[in-house]
Amino acid sequence: TGKKKHWKMDTYRRGQPWGKLVKVDSSETVLLFNKECTVGRKKGCYLSFPANKLVSGEHCKIVQDESSGLVWLEDMSTNGTMINMSTVKKQTHMLQSGDVIHFVYRKSEPEQSESFFFFFFSSCFCFSLQPCMHVFCAACYSGWMERSSLCPTCRCPVERIRKNHILNNLVEAYLIQHPEKCRSEEDLKSMESRNKITQDMLQPKVERSFSDEEGSSDYLFELSDNDSDSSDISQPLVVCRQCPGYRSSNYWLPGLPAPPSACLSSCLQPFSAPVLSAAPQEYRCPPQGCHLICTCCLQPMPDRRGELNSQQVIAQQCMLCQRPFCHMYWGCQRIGCQGCLARFSELNLTDKCLDGVLNNNNYESEILQNYLSSRGKSWRDLHQESLQSLQQGNYYLTDCRISANAIVCFCCGLRAFKELAYKYRQNITPSELPAAVTSRPDCYWGRNCRTQVKAHHATKFNHICEQTRFKS
Repeated sequence: TGKKKHWKMDTYRRGQPWGKLVKVDSSETVLLFNKECTVGRKKGCYLSFPANKLVSGEHCKIVQDESSGLVWLEDMSTNGTMINMSTVKKQTHMLQSGDVIHFVYRKSEPEQSESFFFFFFSSCFCFSLQPCMHVFCAACYSGWMERSSLCPTCRCPVERIRKNHILNNLVEAYLIQHPEKCRSEEDLKSMESRNKITQDMLQPKVERSFSDEEGSSDYLFELSDNDSDSSDISQPLVVCRQCPGYRSSNYWLPGLPAPPSACLSSCLQPFSAPVLSAAPQEYRCPPQGCHLICTCCLQPMPDRRGELNSQQVIAQQCMLCQRPFCHMYWGCQRIGCQGCLARFSELNLTDKCLDGVLNNNNYESEILQNYLSSRGKSWRDLHQESLQSLQQGNYYLTDCRISANAIVCFCCGLRAFKELAYKYRQNITPSELPAAVTSRPDCYWGRNCRTQVKAHHATKFNHICEQTRFKS
């Protein structure tokens, strides 16, 4: 007799599964249909462990981001979740296919452990080839991609591969209405084994550098059936401003005006992007060197994270989310960029950062803004004073890695700033606030209240407090 299953799965299916969890010590499989799958001990969780007291009521969430295709695990548990033997507690971690997730790990009591392999079904999605926009599934196109870099339908050179969200949503809606049309688990396994499209291939790429003859001709040419595969144009290379073969006239940033056509016949041009130091400007990429794609401007830059440089720190990614940004390397040129990567103390969050800064509660946020205005202070003063309190040990953040010198992106920095703003508001003495503010009773749910975004509830109750009732 096999081991008795002590977990339950929500049987309501929505369309095609996008991933699965496989029990480490057996072949039991949990298919992931919902875009957000909650794991915990509660009855309503997508994956429930009602008999295991070591699992929190709502232990974690596995979320698939439709726009980027990335999958994240957000831990909400008391003891944390272990991923590949590294503990994630009250944080978000990006999942890769093949990761081992331990919702509960007990080396001395293996029967209490809840461990699963995570696998991502990228082959179930429809992908568009650019620029021709012909659509194929990942499993079908992978076999062709190994033999040719041209579109199977029109023979146009493939420059990018993107998920077709419109078609994927239509397929999902159809399968919800016709669940009997869903592929079997055997078909899904077969498709996944044939899929060769990786997440790196879905990253934006700039156009290939053509010679003068190629640049003057139309690349939407037709190839006869007699042409051999050896005549196919190779996959496009990522070329940045520091590559030896970079031609400034052929590459420009999204949102910037295109260079004049007269420049197309010019020779190699030195780039003139703003840089923060002389070292990046003097650097030249090796042949076929590795590159990073800036999350903000979607332009490539050399991957120099592994270099040891005693003169300066080459900061190319956020230390929290690990996403790459180019601002500290040579200055991001996307229109509207306020500095996508910087030290936390130097991050330019702009005046808009105070809008809904306290848990998206506009009323509480307005109280804080009025308090600062009455004392002639701005968000920068709040930021600097909070950082001083953090350095002195008076404030504590959820993520202990954050400090004044932490290299963070705009999004992660704004999230940390909101947490500091709450601490700042929490430490304002009642005598410094209007009577209409201090006379309100505390909300039972405190800062965790979901109704505080509504004006009437926010005005009636104080939410700068901790939850006092209904704790799980």
